[in-house]
Amino acid sequence: MRARLAALSYAAVRAKSAKIEEQCFLLPDFVASDWVFAYISLGHEIATRGLIKRLLAMGKHVCVPKFDEPTQQYVASELRDFDKELVKGKFGIMEPDSEAARRVDPGQLDALLVPGLAFDEMGNRLGRGRGFFDRILRETRGGKLALAYDFQLVGKIPVEKHDVRMDFIVTETRVVSVKGI
Repeated sequence: MRARLAALSYAAVRAKSAKIEEQCFLLPDFVASDWVFAYISLGHEIATRGLIKRLLAMGKHVCVPKFDEPTQQYVASELRDFDKELVKGKFGIMEPDSEAARRVDPGQLDALLVPGLAFDEMGNRLGRGRGFFDRILRETRGGKLALAYDFQLVGKIPVEKHDVRMDFIVTETRVVSVKGI
């Protein structure tokens, strides 16, 4: 899957990401969300910068991952200005600088935009192997929206006890609803 992602051109990433963003805004649960957690994309991941800026312009509360050194975990931190508050953080991922960090309880989040390497139609997710998102996902009741390219939707993902299922998988051509499964 990593090789398939790396093979995507940046033009393809932009085009597919724009379609995925529009699919998100067709989901009533997402549109109604006031507190949204979104990852800041890196490399060939589904691009989220435009989506985050759009949510901020709509007056939504947007939270992004901020690495907490003492616990060695990511926490949700409210972002108010995409262009002014972000710096390169742990693992080269953009995150709020120390002065802009505003920690938010994951229980407050209404919707979470989640990256991954692969997903199945049961809502199972194969992450990047470090478990950083799992803690936040376990601590919230908000809707979990996996953002994925069509090719990232596979037959079956191995599941471990600590894994959290997605509620929706949003690709450039469809939305898979797995709520209630």
